[in-house]
Amino acid sequence: PAPSLLRPHCPAQDRLVQWIPAQSTRSRDGDGRPTEINEDDVERIKTVTARAWVDSTAQTYGTGLLTFHVFCDLRAIADVQRAPASEELILSFIAALAGSYSATAIDNYVAGVRAWHTIHGLDWQADSLRVKTALIGAGQLAPATSKRSERNPITLSTLEALRRDFDLATPLDAAVWACACVAFFSLARLGELTVQNQKAFKAALHPSRGSIRPEVHRDGSRVTVIRLPRTKAASAGEDISFARTNHCADPAEALRNHLEVNALPAACHLFAYRKQPSNAIVPLTRSAMLKRIRAAAKKTNTGDVSGHSFRIGGTLEYLLRGLSFEAVKALGRWKSDAFTLYLRKHAQVLAPYMQDNAEALQRLSQLAIQLPPVR
Repeated sequence: PAPSLLRPHCPAQDRLVQWIPAQSTRSRDGDGRPTEINEDDVERIKTVTARAWVDSTAQTYGTGLLTFHVFCDLRAIADVQRAPASEELILSFIAALAGSYSATAIDNYVAGVRAWHTIHGLDWQADSLRVKTALIGAGQLAPATSKRSERNPITLSTLEALRRDFDLATPLDAAVWACACVAFFSLARLGELTVQNQKAFKAALHPSRGSIRPEVHRDGSRVTVIRLPRTKAASAGEDISFARTNHCADPAEALRNHLEVNALPAACHLFAYRKQPSNAIVPLTRSAMLKRIRAAAKKTNTGDVSGHSFRIGGTLEYLLRGLSFEAVKALGRWKSDAFTLYLRKHAQVLAPYMQDNAEALQRLSQLAIQLPPVR
């Protein structure tokens, strides 16, 4: 955007707080009268409110806020008119992006502008129905290049093939294999188990060696639980879990081997590894994880692998084992109708139940998924 004292240069995830609207109501009451809250308290309110979004979401929202101000600069929109933004300005912003961005990107960018309003105590004036309708329309105009290619699920057969290319006595391979197995059987998002870059690890945000604990059910069955300190859906953190399995991809054995090979202190990133030849402990990044997995996939001719392939594949595996939709929904930590939408988005998961096969259809009915009402 054009240079402005209201918008200092800062990382994307900090823009929601550090970029200041020309007018803010944080130090005024509902009638516009000054309050007795001092500036330190106002800053504290903004900082605490901003913690409602995890860093990755704040970064995306910050990019959206940048795009919004560039849009306003190009149309010579005065700073005082940018916040609180009128409904016409928000709809115009959506219309300007339509045809160039995906529906998801535009939705996130508008959400970023709204979060900026919330943090700085400004009313959101745009009607939710009109915004939603405009976003749907923008989605219809999304360019084909903005749409992701289908992300295929990892299967147990895929993992078995990949395993042949791994040397589990080496630090990186031990870490990557453990992360892959845990992601698959715990239905974790890969970003929850890895870090964005090697300097990004924070014990308050990412799982560490000390995040592991065993649990025993009253019937004697055992599971391994990993505490995720903070996730996209739960700022207070969530647990993921998995049990032993009689397969070469047994997550418990893979994790045990990784911790033995890499000998990590309790405070280190859970899937950190000892980089050779320095033997320095390095957190496992998402890019390093996928680079190694894709190299193995290429050698074993198992097809393309994306970060989401593990969550899709694990979901399919548990359903094929006969777990109910509700059980898988709980294991994957989906809320409300999100799991139903997930199944609709990833048709591969339901494919085995869509065949002309009475036995498969009977199994599907036993899983008892409840679809939302037709609107």
